Amino acid sequence: MTDPHAETPPQGHDIGEVAFGDVISDDDGILVVGGELDDLPVVVKRFASEAGRREIPTYHLLRRLGVPTLPLLGSGPDWIILEELTSAGYRRATADDLADPAIARLVAGWYDTLHAAGDTLPRTAVGFSELDLIDEAGLTAVERRWPDLAPRLAWARGRLPRWRDDLAGMSLTLTHNDFWFTNLAVSWDGSSALLYDYNLTGMGLRASDLRNVTLGLAPAAGRAFLTRYEELASMRGVELSRAAERLDRETAHLVALIMASESEDTPHWAEPSLSWARSSPKA
Repeated sequence: MTDPHAETPPQGHDIGEVAFGDVISDDDGILVVGGELDDLPVVVKRFASEAGRREIPTYHLLRRLGVPTLPLLGSGPDWIILEELTSAGYRRATADDLADPAIARLVAGWYDTLHAAGDTLPRTAVGFSELDLIDEAGLTAVERRWPDLAPRLAWARGRLPRWRDDLAGMSLTLTHNDFWFTNLAVSWDGSSALLYDYNLTGMGLRASDLRNVTLGLAPAAGRAFLTRYEELASMRGVELSRAAERLDRETAHLVALIMASESEDTPHWAEPSLSWARSSPKA
């Protein structure tokens, strides 16, 4: 099967057609620049790393599957052109939106659409999964960065075979893996919401996305999100897997630490995982 995350040939408008404006951000090998394309406000993203370039074929895949995204106007080997979100009918979410149950229910609708689309794909359809990061190389990188975590990492190494066996028997779907208000857009009329930034999107457990979102929301909004998501999933005949939730609880902190080990400075989002890893492992 063709990997959707393989290099995607140029499609749509060419980057040379863009009248560039100001640099919006330049972090982690991703340059984001504003501009115009035939008087239409756009954003151009250029990716310096292979990991960042995963976002290019992901946009094409989500569009083919009917998952709402920002309009993709053009793409090349290391760049994409997107319609600027306010022009596309959305506003940027704010931190206050994380406490709004109504917006949380809209977020649930987008995730249900994403997961429903992912349910139609074979588990090997996308060449990235956060769960694949948990291997000897990943654990060694964490131990090299934080030697005091050796007891927890020994615990993890002892469980790797069982985790792999458990995962082999579980259904996988498309997961976004990066919920936060800075990746959230809400329609101006309040009827819908969508997530963007897909460089971490891959095949995984829906339980991972549900945990990722609820941790980012205020308690009341988190409950509204889960209630609405469960309603929508039930309409499709999908039952949430408690076994997948248990596996996610055991592995989520390890994924975060492996990702954090690649950063020069410890990211703030890794602090809870460091605290977890420094606690005594349970048998």
